[in-house]
Amino acid sequence: MNEAKERNHLCDARADFAPNNFSHPQMKHRLLRLLCCLPLLTSCGPAPTSNSRSIETGRLELIDIGGRKLQLHTRGQGSPTVIIEAGMGVPGAEDPAWRAVIDEISKTNRVCIYDRAGLGKSDPPPKLPRTSLDVANDLNVLLIKAGVPGPYLLVGHSYGGIHIRMFASQHPEKVLGMVLVDSAHPDQDEKWIAALPSPTPNEPESIRKARAFLAGRTSPTSNPEQIDSKASEAQVRAARDLGRKPVTILSHSSKFRLDASLPEEISLKLEEICRQLQADLKRISSNSTLRQSASGGHYLHSDDPELVIQGIRQALDAAEKQAK
Repeated sequence: MNEAKERNHLCDARADFAPNNFSHPQMKHRLLRLLCCLPLLTSCGPAPTSNSRSIETGRLELIDIGGRKLQLHTRGQGSPTVIIEAGMGVPGAEDPAWRAVIDEISKTNRVCIYDRAGLGKSDPPPKLPRTSLDVANDLNVLLIKAGVPGPYLLVGHSYGGIHIRMFASQHPEKVLGMVLVDSAHPDQDEKWIAALPSPTPNEPESIRKARAFLAGRTSPTSNPEQIDSKASEAQVRAARDLGRKPVTILSHSSKFRLDASLPEEISLKLEEICRQLQADLKRISSNSTLRQSASGGHYLHSDDPELVIQGIRQALDAAEKQAK
């Protein structure tokens, strides 16, 4: 199976937007088969630890954040630094899907992408389950220990969008803007479940599986990072907004289907909910824009990298204008 087909059956391990397959046990194995080694990126400064390697195009480092280490990739020079937060279950530092975006943005700006605790080569977290606040705290310490000063433009894919919203709320002085790449919304599962028809004895198997999968995601054990989604979503609902800081929201094409096996009328209902929730994200800033891909699916950074590049450039330009 090629990489594009693999992505169509992934769900960021937690299925932030549940693309095309709701049978969760298979997703972890497909995710592991998809992830291969990304050519390593350039250093954003001197190695703060001896656990670093210079590579052809950059540096991969293990950064001590206080008794445990997180893996960090950096590439390029120039401020502001662009911080990429990958989707659920994805070791961002070694995810080839971001390659085209990083290649382009690093021509003018330093780019950092990392493995969250327990993913890739990063050490496991000290306790489980975790929340988005825990992730935001780890990222803050990582950037300090790695010697990567702000301000930052945050880029979050899927459930990574929840995490960067928490970071922005906790550290507003370090954040100049945000790009949400087909981001998760804290209300999505509840609304998706409500859109499914009531159970019947002869309902299609795809509907039954979708309902069971969505209902089961409230448990932290349903995802490989053991993120407590209920607690994390409550945190982000209570988070402060970004005021007038630029926020660019990028969403998948209207042609995309969350689960290709569902009846089309159900798929259209779920897609309309996605559209509404993506539009709702504009509320987090009075300076927000929403752009939809013409053909890309949930993995916009690999399906439609030019849109993601344009979105990042747009947010950087808007932040620069605000600073003048």
